[in-house]
Amino acid sequence: MPDIQRSIVIHAPIEQVWQAIADSTAFGAWFGAEFDGPFEPGRTTTGRIVPTGVDSEVAAAQEPHRGAPIEAEVVAMEPTARFAFRWRPVAGSDVRTTVEFTLKAEGDGVRVTISEDGFGALPDDVRRQARDGNDGGWDAQTRLLAAYLTRA
Repeated sequence: MPDIQRSIVIHAPIEQVWQAIADSTAFGAWFGAEFDGPFEPGRTTTGRIVPTGVDSEVAAAQEPHRGAPIEAEVVAMEPTARFAFRWRPVAGSDVRTTVEFTLKAEGDGVRVTISEDGFGALPDDVRRQARDGNDGGWDAQTRLLAAYLTRA
């Protein structure tokens, strides 16, 4: 089982949910990032943190991190089913975790499951803090994704 896992049913067409996750501009809009190019399998896309436009409370929490670098090394893009990337959960660390989004039609919506794994490779002194921080972060990001798609 992954270190972190969140799941939500979003009432939107699966193609629209896929676009919000797999398109770097759309992803950045809800997540709170601005990327320098598209997400492509086998490629690392760089960018920077910018506060989300979806939720003012989350945006305020992201504001102190404005301009911080972010990069996503895309490891899988299976249209309307799976998107996965590796990133650094701790600034300055060489350790990368894998974040995976899986989509499945469910009733009149789409079940989006977000998981993150790989925290065990971090040094003991930062592992728990990084995992706990991202655990709470994915709670917020799940809500942001749903809100973004509700507005779309």
